[in-house]
Amino acid sequence: MHKQDLDKISDSLLTFLFLVKNNVFSENEFIKNFPKPPKEVEDYMNEFPMPPSHTKVILYLHKSNSSPISQIASNLGISKSNMTPIIDKLIEYGLVNRYPDSKDRRILRVVLTTKALDIFEKFRNAAKDKLANKIKVLEDDDLYTLSDCVSKLYDIMQKIEKK
Repeated sequence: MHKQDLDKISDSLLTFLFLVKNNVFSENEFIKNFPKPPKEVEDYMNEFPMPPSHTKVILYLHKSNSSPISQIASNLGISKSNMTPIIDKLIEYGLVNRYPDSKDRRILRVVLTTKALDIFEKFRNAAKDKLANKIKVLEDDDLYTLSDCVSKLYDIMQKIEKK
């Protein structure tokens, strides 16, 4: 494809992402109106507040399942020396487990616990409910079109991610 066409597509995609961010996922509105988490999750979060670096590790592990500590550090731009206390704290919170790699015992891998997956799923469901409430104002035809477009966009973005 010609550079001019690629520029037009990337410009449209960027505009689309800003539109989604500002109209659908406006951070202030989303956080302000975000459904209150279930009591046990709220109690847990109050007992174990997490800095953004810890949250980034959890989100990374949710996507990658299990990963060597050095790979997490590299992909998140966190120094290896800072990873040890982050992982130690997440282990203390009961959110991750650390174990030696089966092929190379020198490599330590980290995986989310069932507890972390449960908490993540509760927040994900709350976010989906909030988003469903936001788009329910659309006509059925628009919702079907949106569903089709999101599905196609998802498939295309998956191809980009794999490269």
